[in-house]
Order: sequence, then structure tokens, then C-alpha cells
Amino acid sequence: MWRFIDVDKVDGAYSTALFQSIGHHVGLGTSDETILFWRVTDPALYLGYHQCVEDEVHEAYCQANNIDIIRRILGGGCGYCDNDQILFAVIGTSGGIIPTNVQEAYKKVLSGVVSALSILGLEGEFDQTRNGVFVGGRKISGNAQGRFDGSVMVNGSFLLDFDFETMDQVLKHPTKNLKPHVKTARQGMITLSDLMELPDLNEIKQALRAGFEDALRIGTYDGQVSEAEVNMAQELTPLYKSRDWTYRMDDKRKKRQKVK
Repeated sequence: MWRFIDVDKVDGAYSTALFQSIGHHVGLGTSDETILFWRVTDPALYLGYHQCVEDEVHEAYCQANNIDIIRRILGGGCGYCDNDQILFAVIGTSGGIIPTNVQEAYKKVLSGVVSALSILGLEGEFDQTRNGVFVGGRKISGNAQGRFDGSVMVNGSFLLDFDFETMDQVLKHPTKNLKPHVKTARQGMITLSDLMELPDLNEIKQALRAGFEDALRIGTYDGQVSEAEVNMAQELTPLYKSRDWTYRMDDKRKKRQKVK
């Protein structure tokens, strides 16, 4: 049985610290494999581990509008998030249910989002070239993946509604990883509210949980974050808020350029 945790709304920096902490403990074998749901209390931009801030983000806009830039431990691209998205992390042990092949891991886990859409009466598809879930050619779930401390993790978003205008202001390349030839994020993305009258939030969460259970062929039980996981997450949170962590790749590139 996998553990299911829904922490509802949390700070963006704490959320990255939390899924790193849970991944660490799952890898150690001190916590059960876990499906984690959360939403951000305030808008935030999650940056992929290998990305440079200056390449991806309109920093001045973020600073003027109190939008946190948070570098996560996972790879992949950056994404703007607000509280109209259910964010998730599917966290297993290396060599477990989630395949070792990166593309196969995306396919297996994200078929859970496709299944959730089916439960809600909608039809979606996994696009392996963009590692996302699309409905009618427009993205409804963007995703990232990472492997560390004996764990493998696939993260993602499930769009209930969305502030597309802000996303276009925050990101320098808002149409990256969308279908070709779209000029704005709004043209390349779609939300659940575009497709149907939104059900109760808990009903949507239950559909998403059931979708992952179906995709992974597992059962889940209602669990909680352990004391050890909370303690580690609290210790890591200042790192995720620090300038050195946020700009680590920008700083590395500048050092390489100076050496040349």
C-alpha cells in the first residue's frame, strides 16, 4: 500500500523542501512510497534544477509582484503556479513500480492523469515528446522528474483554472513545451474549467488519486507527513528561499565565462 497525503495549501519554498524530504525518507525505506498533493498559498514560479533564472524568468516582474522564484531539486522546465492548480508528487523507490527509464516513468505515472480525466468524463492523452498530458492538443498537466537518495519522483500540475496573463508576464518563453505554432500560453494550454463546470475540489482530488491508483495498480491509505519528514523539510526551507540556491546555475555559468 502506498501512502496518500494531501497537505492542501503550503508555501512554495516549503513544498519543494517537503517533497525532497519525503523522497529522502522513501528512498531510505523509513517512509512508505507516497502520493503527495498540495496547492501553493501564493503564486510561485518553480524553476528546473539545471535552468538559469536569467534565461527563463522576467525577474523584475516577479519582484514587483511578490512572485517567488524557487529552484527545485528536479529537472525539467519551469512552471508558473497559483492556487487554481492541484500539484502532485508521485514518489517511489528506485527499482520499484516506477520504471527506471525516464520516458517510461513519465508514461506510467502520467497515465494516472489521463485516467483521472476519464473518471471526470473527459479524454486526455500523454504526449511523450513534451512529457505532459494534453486535451484536444492543449496542455492540462506539465511535469518534471528526478531521482535522488534511492527514490524516483514524478511531479506535475493539474490545471483547474489559470491566470494566463500573469504566466505570459512571468516567463520569457511561456509557450515552450506546448504544441507548435502557438503564440501565447492561453492558446496552448487548457484548464478543467474550460472543459466542464468544476466539480467540488474534493471530487477532483479523488478522481486524481484514483487515476494514480489505477495507473500504478496500487492501493493507497490516508497518511500524514512524519515528524522526521517535517523536521527535514523545515531545515531545507531556508535553502530554497536563499539567493545562492536560486541563482546557483547562473553563478556557475558566470564563473565559467570568467575562466574563459
